[in-house]
Order: sequence, then C-alpha cells, then structure tokens
Amino acid sequence: MPAARESQLRPKSHKKTFIIVATVIVVVAVAGGLAGYFVTKNNNNSNSSSSASSSSPSATTTSSTSSNKTATPTAGKHFFGYWGQSNDVGPLGLGTRPIDNDQQQYSLASYCDLEYYQTMNLAFLYAFGGGDGHWALDLSSLGRYHVYPNGTSSTELNGDPIDASVFTQVGNNITYCQSKGIKVILSIGGDMHSPYSFIQGDGALYGKIFYDAFLGGNGAHRPFGSAVLDGLELDIEKTDTYYTQEMISLIETVKALNSKVIFSAVPQCFLNGINEDLNTGPVIKSNPEFFDYIVIQYYNNPSCSYPFGFNFGIWTNVTSVPLVIGLAGDPTSAITGGFLNAGQLQAVVDMVWNNTQFLGMSVYDVSSSNPWFSNYSSIMRNALNGEIVGSGYPPQGAFTTEQQYAARCA
Repeated sequence: MPAARESQLRPKSHKKTFIIVATVIVVVAVAGGLAGYFVTKNNNNSNSSSSASSSSPSATTTSSTSSNKTATPTAGKHFFGYWGQSNDVGPLGLGTRPIDNDQQQYSLASYCDLEYYQTMNLAFLYAFGGGDGHWALDLSSLGRYHVYPNGTSSTELNGDPIDASVFTQVGNNITYCQSKGIKVILSIGGDMHSPYSFIQGDGALYGKIFYDAFLGGNGAHRPFGSAVLDGLELDIEKTDTYYTQEMISLIETVKALNSKVIFSAVPQCFLNGINEDLNTGPVIKSNPEFFDYIVIQYYNNPSCSYPFGFNFGIWTNVTSVPLVIGLAGDPTSAITGGFLNAGQLQAVVDMVWNNTQFLGMSVYDVSSSNPWFSNYSSIMRNALNGEIVGSGYPPQGAFTTEQQYAARCA
C-alpha cells in the first residue's frame, strides 16, 4: 500500500519502554477493532469486509445457500451499490450489452457476498402519487409489484403474471445481507420518465404507506415479507409546485414513526444559480438534518463531472452533510457519459480523499460492475481502501471550449 494512503488507514503506534506481553496483545486487539470501526452521523451505517472476490457471483445464491460469515469492518471509505435494475440497455440505449439475459443480474445476496459494499440500494419504487395510494416496485428482470387504488395488488414480468414469492425471496436476501452488517435502503423515484408525482397531501399519505410496506409497519402489502429495510432514499429527478413540501412531509411522517430510519437524497451534480439541485436541492438546503448522507449523481451529467466540471468542492459549500460520489458501473450504465476508467477514478479519489465530507462512492449498478460483465466494483473497492488503482490522469482542468466539452462527451 502506498505511503500516501497508508498513513490514513493505519492507527499510529506508540512505543513503550516496559510492557508485558499480555498487555501488548490486548492493546493490539483493541486498536485493530477501533481502526476498522466506521460510524456515520447517526450511527446508522455499518460496514462489510473489503476482501475482494474474483469469482463470478452465483445466480442462485440465497440466504439459505450463502455462507454465514460475518463481514469484518473495513478501514476504507463507504461503498454503496445499486441493485434491482439489470440495466441492460447497452451503449446509447441500443440494447447491445454483450451478455446473455440470465447473466444480467444475480441475486442480492450474491452481491452482498462479495463483501465490497456497506450499503445496498434497491432500485426502484418507481410509481406513486396522485392521492389515491397506488404504488409500484420495479426490480427489472425479476418483475414488478403493483398496488392499486382499490387496495388490490398484482405481480408481473413483461406483462405476464408471476408468483409473489419472487419478492419474498428478495426479502430473505435482504435479511441475509443485514446479517452481514450491510444496510439495505429502498430508492424511491428514479428518472424523470418514471410515473411518480406529488400532489398536496401525498407526503404524509405515502410516508405512512411506505413505512407500512417496507419499514416497521404492518401493512397489508409487504413485498419483502417480514424483512425490515434500514431506510429510504429520495431519488426524485423531477419537480413541480408541491414537490418540496411533500418530500419534507414524507420524511417527517416516517421519522415520527421511527426516528432511526436512514434517509438520503440523490441530487444531480448540476447546481443552479443559487447552488441547489433543481429537484431535491430545496429540501437539502432547508432541512439538512433529515439526511444521513447525500449521493451526488456524477454520471449522465457531463457539465459537472470529471474532467472539466467536477464540482465536489462546491457541494461542500452547499451543505455540511456527508457526501457520496455517485458513479456509473460501466459505459452502458451511463448512456450520456460519466463513466470513469481506473485512471480517471484515481484522479477523482486523489482530489477528494482528504476532504472530511467525503464519505465514499456509489456504483450504479452492481450488475454492470461485477462478473460476468466487469470487475469495476473491485477496482472501486480497492480505491476506497486507499490503494492506487490507476495513474497518468492529472487533476481536472478548467472547462474552456465547446470543442473540449464535445470531445469529453464523445
């Protein structure tokens, strides 16, 4: 491990003149435990081992077939993985990802077994709003779970009915991942084309619905069975008159039911003239105390991403909340740009490593950044552990010409 990182990952040793062997053993054991212990603002995030696995994840790994090994806390930065969208669109949305459908996405437990991640985000609860209580969960190649305004529900994949046990099995995987010390968060919203919205009153309504369906409540519809998620993430990528107040109301409703529920937001990296993300920015600005951390999306946003516009330093002036750099797992996961190769990733890590607000990185998603498709998550985990994963890329330069911008975006 290079010295530049080593000093930040090892506890300092202090020589003593006289000490008995037994005391040395005790001190070393305690120091080793403390060095790996990682605490976020509200002590809600826990860690897993950083040990890498080069083997392909099993498509059939579940809570009953996976090992019972408990992950060891890592001394590195926090790593968040997104799971649920096999994300098989391919470059430029042309459907050309070069792997078979059965290799697109493996079980949640199989990615937890890699022991790269401290948090797994389930993507997405993509439909809700309008005051009628309907909502829908989309887990891509696994299927969709719909709850209708009349209180009935259905499960389907590509329009064909499927058994709801598919989602119950995900619940078993959630519990398994949590047993390894990995937090599991539900991502609410998604891209601007997803059918979600807020009208006045939806915040309180859906705060209670989501609590009953995914957190500590006893709702009639619990896709993941008895599994209790650790928190919710607001990935709201569109806005309207009521959105800000309703997001505030949603969080307040859930927090009133359980103050320990983890909350995060996913703003785009672009900041407007008053230094706000256009969507979740007003909530981050008005109520920073709501959030345990913020995941800033640095892909599909060329104007504020490396190498010409990376604006993490500006974000640290916007809020004091811990910040996560959200990156794409592969060019096929960032169809309008933003994927960083190992050298570019290293340049970004070098720029932010010593910033006290730098909590870690997220990858969207785990299906495009792990075998069979790639080993990018392993590279990211190593970088977050302080290892040098690339070289030859300098810190970003200033954006100067439209030609530079166009060349960067290919």
